Amino acid sequence: MGMGSEGSKDLDFELDETFLKILDELRKDSRISVAALAEAVGISRSNAYSRLNALIESGVIERFTVEINPRLVGKKVSALVFVSLDQSKWKQFGMQLGQLEQMDYYAVTTGGYDAVLRLRADDVPGIQHAVVDVISQWSCVRDTETVFLMQEQSSDYALAPLDVETGTLDPMGVLNFDSAATRSLRGDGGVGRRPNGN
Repeated sequence: MGMGSEGSKDLDFELDETFLKILDELRKDSRISVAALAEAVGISRSNAYSRLNALIESGVIERFTVEINPRLVGKKVSALVFVSLDQSKWKQFGMQLGQLEQMDYYAVTTGGYDAVLRLRADDVPGIQHAVVDVISQWSCVRDTETVFLMQEQSSDYALAPLDVETGTLDPMGVLNFDSAATRSLRGDGGVGRRPNGN
């Protein structure tokens, strides 16, 4: 399946709530079938197929990929490395990043540092080697600060608006709302369940 074209451009269609719901479902499972996608979003299969193609051709969906658990493939230690650069050597920095095998994420930042890298390695010495023996030796790098990650949690925030029902006053005068999100947090499917189970 071909991916969208490169470069930024304006969409020639409205990214409505149905499109956002499709994207939410694909972010949960990019292998979902068109039939299952249509059922999850509440549209016909032909509609789901045409909308999916529109998202791909417009570049909204750049690629379909997989999320790997780094610990299970041997990358048991992760760290963020904040980098301060010689401002005249950004091009050199960009070229050398491509040779850093431990890096799996990079961003330009504001504040006290110019960039942040996320490194993954088999062990602490692997991170130390990448920072001390490699990154710090680049002439474009002025300073670094390394922060080891103790725990990581990805966020599946919803793109489509939450379906929140109208608020109701309980006997104590408290305004209550109920939605799929709040039911999920409570761990039940009921409406207005109280802590004592009544």
